[in-house]
Amino acid sequence: NLKEIGDRYIHLTNVAVQKTAANYNKQQGCKWSIRKLKLFLMSKVGESAANQLFADIQAVMLRALLAVQKVMINDKHCFELYGYDIL
Repeated sequence: NLKEIGDRYIHLTNVAVQKTAANYNKQQGCKWSIRKLKLFLMSKVGESAANQLFADIQAVMLRALLAVQKVMINDKHCFELYGYDIL
């Protein structure tokens, strides 16, 4: 929406920035559960497309891990935590 183009909070996904907005909800924050996101997507694009999107995201994550498999540290005394930002 071009009327909201000047609202710097609406376009950012960084909670550190969003939480400074006047209308920020401290109880809910700006994060959705996976279930809520999937239900929202299903209401917008249908169940089949939402399911395909989630399958595609899972495939991206799996391929990324397979790509670095040989250089991952394999030590029983520590672990690595991997996170993904899907935009």
